[in-house]
Amino acid sequence: MSKVIKQKDKLSCVACVACMVTGTSMKEFREFMGDVKPPYNDLAFYAYLLKHGFAVGIGFQGKPYVRLSPPRQMQIKFKIEDYPAYVVVNSMRFKSHTHVIYWDGEKVLDSNPEIKGDGLPLERYEVLLWFPIIKLSETGELPKYGDLFKNWRIDG
Repeated sequence: MSKVIKQKDKLSCVACVACMVTGTSMKEFREFMGDVKPPYNDLAFYAYLLKHGFAVGIGFQGKPYVRLSPPRQMQIKFKIEDYPAYVVVNSMRFKSHTHVIYWDGEKVLDSNPEIKGDGLPLERYEVLLWFPIIKLSETGELPKYGDLFKNWRIDG
């Protein structure tokens, strides 16, 4: 079970989510980033997760499927709530800004210091992007394909 980490400034939501996913501290995240200062981008998040044995899966924008341009179309369907996820939402604090929250597979963990407790119900957020997070094995090797995607249906 993950523990919520609240932001100390308005630019650290990506770092907070990375630490919630990995169970590490903000100090460890800042050490990993070196001279790079917030706001941190998605690539910083992906790199930090990979270092700690996690991978970010195929995400979606607004709907639980991805379409590729013709002549080939692919539709990927999965129950999004079954997987932990990195979720980009419209910021509730700053107009015209985005914010990231962590779906731990059961509930929202929101680093926004104005939100009391762990986070609001998922339905209260305006979700823009949703990226499932996959825990790799402790050795850094991928689990068996069937275990990794057992709840996904892929139509091609």
